[in-house]
Amino acid sequence: MPGITLRMARPEDAGGMLAVYAPYVEHSTASWEYEAPSLAEFSGRLREHLDTGFPWLLAEEDGAVLGYAYAGRFAARRGYDWDAEVTVYLSAAAHRRHAATALYTALLALLRRQGYVNCFALITHPNPASAAFHERMGFAEAARLPHAGYKDGRWLGLSYYQLTLQPLPAVPVPPVPLSALGAAETERSLRDAAALCRPAPEVL
Repeated sequence: MPGITLRMARPEDAGGMLAVYAPYVEHSTASWEYEAPSLAEFSGRLREHLDTGFPWLLAEEDGAVLGYAYAGRFAARRGYDWDAEVTVYLSAAAHRRHAATALYTALLALLRRQGYVNCFALITHPNPASAAFHERMGFAEAARLPHAGYKDGRWLGLSYYQLTLQPLPAVPVPPVPLSALGAAETERSLRDAAALCRPAPEVL
C-alpha cells in the first residue's frame, strides 16, 4: 500500500505547496502575511530558495502534496553562517500522520551533514501545538518577543526556538551547499525519515 514519501521540492511543485500554505495565511496567525501570495510570487520564492544551497523538502502521497519543510539563512551577517532557520507546513490530510516529524527529521539530518551548528524556528505565541512539536524534536525556547506583530485584530508574541545540531567546533568550517552532499546518502535519509509516517486512517 503506497504511503507518504519525501523528496526534494522542484519548481513545478509550487502550486501544490501554495495550496498547503494559503490556509495558514487566510485562517490562522501561524503566518504573519495578510494575504496569500500569488502562484507567480510563491514560485519566485521557491526558485530563489533553491539557489541558496539550503534544503527544501516535500511530503507527498499518490502525487498529492501533503506538506513541506525548508531551511534558510537565519541572518545576513557572516557570523551567522552556521545558523539555519527552519519552517514546516502541513495540509489537513497530513495531520496526525507524523509527516512533520518525518520532514524535520530529514531536514535536520541534512543540515548536520552540511555543517550547520544551530537551528532556529520562529513561532507565533501563543501556538501551543507548534511549541509542543518543536520541543518533541529537541528544540527549546530561547527567547520571546511580546506583542511583536499584529494580525486578526490582536497583538501576537514571537518565540525563538533553538536546537544545537552538533557540538560547537572551536574553529568552524563553512557549511557546504546541499549539492555537495552525496545523492545516495541524501536519498537514504529521506527514505528513513519517511518510514516514520503513519498510514492514512481507514474510512469506514
